[in-house]
Amino acid sequence: MKFALVDCNNFFASCERVFRPGLEKRPVIVMSNNDGCVIARTNEVKALSIGMGVPIFKVKDIVRANRIQLFSANFELYGDISQRIVTILRQETPLIEVYSIDESFVDLSELPIDDTRAWAKRVQDRIQQEVGVPVSIGVAPTKTLAKVASTYAKTHHNGIEIVDTDEERREMLRDMPIEELWGIGRKLAPKLKDKGVSKALALIESSDAWLNQQFNVTGMKMVDELRGQARIPFGDKSDQRKMIMRSRSFGHAIRAYHHLESAVATFTAQAAANLRAQGSVCRGIVTFLDSGKIDRENRIYASQLVTLDEATADTGQLISAALKGLETAYDREGTYRKAGVIIVNIQSVEEWQLSLIAGDEKRDEKQALMRAMDRLNKKFGTGTVWHASEAHGDSDWQSRRSQRSPRYTTRLGELPTLKR
Repeated sequence: MKFALVDCNNFFASCERVFRPGLEKRPVIVMSNNDGCVIARTNEVKALSIGMGVPIFKVKDIVRANRIQLFSANFELYGDISQRIVTILRQETPLIEVYSIDESFVDLSELPIDDTRAWAKRVQDRIQQEVGVPVSIGVAPTKTLAKVASTYAKTHHNGIEIVDTDEERREMLRDMPIEELWGIGRKLAPKLKDKGVSKALALIESSDAWLNQQFNVTGMKMVDELRGQARIPFGDKSDQRKMIMRSRSFGHAIRAYHHLESAVATFTAQAAANLRAQGSVCRGIVTFLDSGKIDRENRIYASQLVTLDEATADTGQLISAALKGLETAYDREGTYRKAGVIIVNIQSVEEWQLSLIAGDEKRDEKQALMRAMDRLNKKFGTGTVWHASEAHGDSDWQSRRSQRSPRYTTRLGELPTLKR
């Protein structure tokens, strides 16, 4: 077995640099919704000891002193650039598993590759030249080792780490902090460190009896993978999300029902598109509202589950269900700073159980319509085709994004122009 993980370096920040070459050596921070916290930073910012998730107001003096360029999150741009990178990877290998917006696994096991490093260098160069985003590539006999190798590659061997031998595997794991391992997390890492295990190599050299006391079945799979034994299948259907949530904190408190209606419809359409993208349908959707007040006694949180008669991935049906939930959850006396939807009871299309009694006579027509809508939005950009109840353009409930860059690749009106 041989897997590669292609990982975009400082992805959101790198996307901002694509259309602004002058930022190449400057420190860049991308902020969360409402411009609140750090969600991406370049290496120059990391060198200033500004961590992920830090509120911007706490580092404003550092930002000013070091002339750090701040950007509001521009997820439409980031998503489109991600798709361009995935397209290149599909041209290089037919077996690809998109893990996240900035990471993809590829299966190299059956490809006639004589020189793995040369293949990785070609992919790295193509993405840099055709998209403009730097990537690190790790190649190893298991998916977990490939992920570790891609992290290791960020600071070694010009962004490419190939793990072919047991010696190379052990050398890579010797200095790898356990908190950087896939599946360890911030809570478990301190417990392991208290027991004298702070590096990945020390972890896998521990006895199985001790490891079984620390980990569940999933954790033991991770240990086996670090030892070079492939335990996580490529494209495992267990990776399919069992719940899809879309939510947003508003730029200010919202009371008006029609603003909440627009927000909920927009979030539902986004979640439905993701549901179809993973080849699934659902039987229920939860709509929730949150006042967002810090004072727990005065905080308002309301939610409502609407169960469907028949599983679906149709945007119109899901919006109707979500708005029914909104009617129940909404309190006209309340003000809200956040709303969202959660798609639940998800099942694969292959396991789709149709209703014989209350079935939808126009089911096939609706499926064809959704496929056409997804194709148009993919080809011409998100928001090309939308439901009337969704927000289109800037809405009153949108998060504050005062420093968002133009959506260069998906909005014709925001294309860069040349000055004479």
